[in-house]
Amino acid sequence: MAVLKYEDLVEDVKRELAAKGLEFHAKDGETVTLRPVLLLGKEELKVVTTLLNVVSDEGADTFARIEAMDAMLIASADKKKSLKNSLDDLPPQIRTRVFDAWMKAGNGDALGEASA
Repeated sequence: MAVLKYEDLVEDVKRELAAKGLEFHAKDGETVTLRPVLLLGKEELKVVTTLLNVVSDEGADTFARIEAMDAMLIASADKKKSLKNSLDDLPPQIRTRVFDAWMKAGNGDALGEASA
């Protein structure tokens, strides 16, 4: 009989996070982990999947797309305030670079290839 243990599942999540997450060094010195979509909690996943339509819509307003990307990044972050404060100080072009790096780090398969 096969046995599945909670502790083993938690270790699997940690390995996936290390392999596919993105580490961001925030302006306040905090190290923020941006988790892959498939490792997000229920509420965070709702935010990301809802906003994906805005990011993917090439006809959408540029500022709406950038705000949606920021919200998706913040939803994926383990230290949301540190990431938000850092993103607020970056120009849009650089914020989209953070988003693209997060997508490439482990979300491409989960979300398709949405990027700015």
